[in-house]
This record gives sequence, structure tokens and C-alpha cells, in this order.
Amino acid sequence: MKQRLDRRLVILRGKRNGCFDRDQYYLEQAVRARVARLVRHRLRNMDPVVLITPRWSQAMRFLDDIGADLTIGMPRIGSRTLNLAPLKGLSVPQAWAWLVQAVGEFLEIKLDGPAWQAVSRHGFRFVMTQLFNRAQGHDERRCLMIHGLEHIHIEALKDLMQVFEEFMIRGGDQRRTNLLLAGAIDEAHLEFAGASRVVLPDFHDIEAIEALVEIMGPIEPHRLQSIVDLVGGVPAILDQLGTEEPSRLSEIVANPDSVWRILGGLAIEIRGAYEIVAADDRLSGRLDLLCTDGPQPEESEIDFQLLRAGLVKRTRTGTGWMTEVRAPVFSDLAQAS
Repeated sequence: MKQRLDRRLVILRGKRNGCFDRDQYYLEQAVRARVARLVRHRLRNMDPVVLITPRWSQAMRFLDDIGADLTIGMPRIGSRTLNLAPLKGLSVPQAWAWLVQAVGEFLEIKLDGPAWQAVSRHGFRFVMTQLFNRAQGHDERRCLMIHGLEHIHIEALKDLMQVFEEFMIRGGDQRRTNLLLAGAIDEAHLEFAGASRVVLPDFHDIEAIEALVEIMGPIEPHRLQSIVDLVGGVPAILDQLGTEEPSRLSEIVANPDSVWRILGGLAIEIRGAYEIVAADDRLSGRLDLLCTDGPQPEESEIDFQLLRAGLVKRTRTGTGWMTEVRAPVFSDLAQAS
């Protein structure tokens, strides 16, 4: 909570120093802020949310901010984030047992027996159902925000969603426990009755400038805009660039290759995603087209793979969905190959 307050104070100083266009800020351009308001609204209404979080979108920080807002608004919602990264590579029975232990701790309910009793589908569903039912005795409304769905076995995730869907039906308006599921995968199986499906967007230009000010402090607006024009609004990239000295911003704009050096380990991860795409002629050809000719009408099958790689994004227009390169700096990869 204190960390977020400190960031907001920096933003206020940035506004006073003219870093933002006050007339247009938030009202029209802050797409990520609008999604945050939508998610908060759904959770305050005790509606579950499925949040699609593309790679490098800094989902954990987004959820932490959502959780902080839920604790200070009305009605108050207690929340906790749960990272599923430890489940990567685990079997379904191991995932069942881990989820039972984690959810029990969140709900502050002591298990009647050891977590290994949930090593079968029937056992998992039975134990998890009991946990949700017993949580109805709490006075406080709660929301468990689970992120990193790409790390959990699909079968274990389906079992969790089915148990919670049945719990929603039983609990009705009296339900005191809610669920947010977040992950980088956008699959058909991430659906259950009553859940809102939301995609977490990158920062719009004005939000990207705000993100840089949060880290670097107030500096000249034109210098901030030049960085955003170069790298786009991918949150992880902005976070990494924000650790540099403000005096180096001019160097970065003058020499775009320096961006990749500054990104360090993140650059290796992005290049790795591109190399996988480049090994497929269809994917690399599609990405080259998007880099050279700009946004194109969506081609669902092939664009789905590029979306999973984190290199493109979808935008809705009056004529349908369009696909475009996610950040200008990603075009450097195609041009260098």
C-alpha cells in the first residue's frame, strides 16, 4: 500500500511539472485504467473475473493495485494474490494438493485432514467444496486473485473452475468468496458461468509516460514522449528503461540499439520468443507483414500463435478485429533477421 502511495505522489509532482496533457488524461486515453475500473467494479459486485494478461504486462503489479483499491473502497473486499508459478511441471495430483493447501490458507480454514487427501479428482473436488462452504461463515468479503494460469495443468484448472461454479450456484447473493483467474493464455477452456472475460491491455501513450514518471520522476514531456514512441507501452519494457538515469534518455532515442542492451535479461526473453516464431515460415511471414505494412485484419489461427508469443496485439475497429505489432521496438527484431 505504501509503495503505491509513493508512486501516486510522484505522479502528482509530474502533473504539476507539465508531464501530462491534463485535458485528455484518463478521460479518453487511459485504456489500462479503464480496465482496472471495470475489474474493480466486477469484483465489488462479487462477480468472478477471467483476466488475460499478455507476456510482459506486469500482471502482478496490476493485481496488487487492484487489491489495494478493494481494501479502501466500499464495499470493502479483502484480497490476496496467488502465483501458480510453483506448479510449473507438476502433475495433476500434485497441483490438486497444492491448490487445496493454498486456498485453505487464504480462507484461513484448517483442513480436516492432510492435503494429500486431494490426490484424486473426487477428493480434490470434495475438499475444495468443503473449503468454500466453510468460508461462508466469514463476515468479510474476500477475493482470491490467482495468476500464472499458464503454469498449471489444464485438468486441475478445469476442476477448480467447476468447483467454484457450483459454489456460486449454491451461495447465490449470500456468497462471501470470489475468484479472479489471470494468465497469459487465452483459451476456450478459461470460461465458467458468471465470469467476466477481460484482456489486460498495454499502456496507452499517456499511461506509458505516467509509468516512466513513477520510476524516473518528472522530466521534460518531449523526452518522455520520444521514449514511448520508440518502445510503445509494454509495461515490463518501460519498467526496465525507467531504471536508467534520465540523462541517458537522449542517447536511447538517438541510438535505438542501446534499448536492447539496457533491457538485459528481458531482451534475451523477447528475442527468444521471436526466434521461436522465426523458425516457422508462416508465423515469420505474418510478423514481417505486420512490421512493414502495419495493422492487418485478424487471421485467427496464425495470429493466435503470435499473441501467445507476446509479439502482437488485437484491437477492435468498426469493421472487426485487427492485429498489429505490439511495440515499435519489436519491429527491430524482424528487420535484423
